[in-house]
Amino acid sequence: MNIEFQNVCFEYESSRPLLRNLSFKAGPSDFLLIVGQNGVGKSTLLKLANGILKPASGRVFLGDLNTVEHRTSRLAREICVTFQNPGDQIFAPTVAREVEFGPRALGRDNPVELAARAIALCGLNTVASQHPYDLPPAQRKLLTIASAVASNAPLLAFDEPSAGLSQLEQESFEKLLASLKLECRGLIVVSHDLGLFLQYATRVLVLSQSETLYYGEPDALVSNEGILRRAGLRLPVPDRIARIVGRQGDRRCT
Repeated sequence: MNIEFQNVCFEYESSRPLLRNLSFKAGPSDFLLIVGQNGVGKSTLLKLANGILKPASGRVFLGDLNTVEHRTSRLAREICVTFQNPGDQIFAPTVAREVEFGPRALGRDNPVELAARAIALCGLNTVASQHPYDLPPAQRKLLTIASAVASNAPLLAFDEPSAGLSQLEQESFEKLLASLKLECRGLIVVSHDLGLFLQYATRVLVLSQSETLYYGEPDALVSNEGILRRAGLRLPVPDRIARIVGRQGDRRCT
């Protein structure tokens, strides 16, 4: 599933454009990492992607579907988005029923099997019969991710999915990412956790003050840390060390 933003502008107040002339395209097996400081429009971008919000100008396409022309319920067959606060999405009385809801609502052929697999991938088997609000916040976040995976949408979008996860929960999440990669599912991740997600990303979008500072491959971004500094971000420590060691090696060879 391709996703494409064509010169998209969006504003909550007419005097304050949040996104301006945003253009990018990601393919069906791409892992797109979106980074930038708080308030630059990253979460808004996800709401534009699934049709909850409509652009003030420009166009958003999911495959050949223009999001302005289709209901969110139709677009949900193509993209499933999880948001930062799991409480905005959870409503069912058990974990299992919560995860089953999406594939049932979308008319998937095997909702129980899709849900069971997603629950297992997210390490939630032992709590499948519990009420979601009996779970700690990190597991509730994994629950919303499991629900997205079970939807069987070809494109998944996660907003700060690793925030608050313990080491064990993060390991479950990374196993899930590896599985989705094997399935060639498209992924969009909004996160400040460059240390985790740069290793998976095939494309990175850097936003700053309503504009795009960078869109391209992660290696080129790592080699030009100035872009991240302009966005108020820093490379992970291992990447900074590798760059320092590389520069020292270059000097020794001259």
